[in-house]
Amino acid sequence: MLSRREANEVIDRVLSYCKYYTMVSISSEEHSLTRFANSEIHQNVFNADNSVTIKVYNGKKESKVITNLLTEEGLRQAVEDAEENLKFMPDGDIQVPEVISPEEILSEEYDEKLEKVFNTINRARLIKEGIDLLDRDYTAAGALSLNKEVIAMGNSQGIRRYARLDNVDFSIVVTHMSGVSGYGESNSDKANDINVINEFEVAYNKARMGINPVSIEPGSYTVILEPLAVADLLGYMNYVGFSARSAQMGTGYLTGKIGQKVFGENITVIDDVNNENTMPLYFDFEGYERKTLNIIENGIVKELAYDIKSAIKDGVETTGHSVGQAGMGGLPLNLVMEGGNQTMEELIKSTPSGILITRFHYMNIVDPRQAILTALTRDGLFMIEDGKIKSGVKNMRFTESMLMAFNKVVGITKERKKTSGYYVPAVKIEDFHFTGKTE
Repeated sequence: MLSRREANEVIDRVLSYCKYYTMVSISSEEHSLTRFANSEIHQNVFNADNSVTIKVYNGKKESKVITNLLTEEGLRQAVEDAEENLKFMPDGDIQVPEVISPEEILSEEYDEKLEKVFNTINRARLIKEGIDLLDRDYTAAGALSLNKEVIAMGNSQGIRRYARLDNVDFSIVVTHMSGVSGYGESNSDKANDINVINEFEVAYNKARMGINPVSIEPGSYTVILEPLAVADLLGYMNYVGFSARSAQMGTGYLTGKIGQKVFGENITVIDDVNNENTMPLYFDFEGYERKTLNIIENGIVKELAYDIKSAIKDGVETTGHSVGQAGMGGLPLNLVMEGGNQTMEELIKSTPSGILITRFHYMNIVDPRQAILTALTRDGLFMIEDGKIKSGVKNMRFTESMLMAFNKVVGITKERKKTSGYYVPAVKIEDFHFTGKTE
């Protein structure tokens, strides 16, 4: 792991070799992973890597070289290669402006307890404790990882960026001998927020509740989506709609709809890097300061995410949402969906007939202009009757427009969950369409 001082030394060394305006980006990572399957730990791995990305600009030309040789010779050669490659690069559409402010953006705070609580021995102990909860007819599989990451940037104009992004990820699937499964997941940058045993119990209970699932016919149902399922949908809604570039290209479902109401009045979604439940990366991958976006307010489209190129095209300032891939434009990474005033128990109790969904997989985009998505349910699908969970249900495929679904949300929980960068509640949706089933 590179400290801020070490990262700045690398940046200064690279820039000392440069003839042109240059942006230097550093990624420094350490990953400690414990993987288990069939209720046995089968893998403990540790991986560490440092890489430096050098982007050189000359007019409308841009050249990029990536190296993991941080020696003086390695960095000098990377700069020479990048500048030599400029000769062969065609002009781009625009001359990328130089990032000049703010001079410094820092985020060095991290939870030091993460490394102690989730070291190799403790990861194994926690997993064993969870596995010991299971009856003999059930097996567990999953992974528990401690991740340390530094992202640093600097350029010829003297800007400096540094972020320390340590976190822990845990996922667990508990499977009954019949094939029925349940799932639990937790991730956070705070040690006290990760409860491995609780997620084991969640997955175990779902597997037990799902034994002898019934088969139901495709059709329209009231559904309750747990936060993981909401995050699955929101991630794809983000990808095909929340970027200004998708609107510019005419491919997104929010094209031309700024100021228009597209969802129900109870739907508000912001991108908020300052929310403690999201990733504290206060700058984007072009070095610009990341701004809070009011994307959807009471169902109305307010703002979209820009990188520098899409911002120049619309004659506005970038919102600081580059993900380092020009073809994607700006993309929010810190989505927060506003909660409601109900509990999960109240959502279920108020449902005469419906389906409870844990999460989705194999999700695909059917029609980005209409926000039509399709996916299979996974690891916990349950029938609700008379306000109670009655039985497990064999997995189903949904095909639905999110423009329709998020206009039919009739309940939102006040409790929310961290889900890989997002912070979302559970929601209840009426008239949600299933188009296939499994046997």
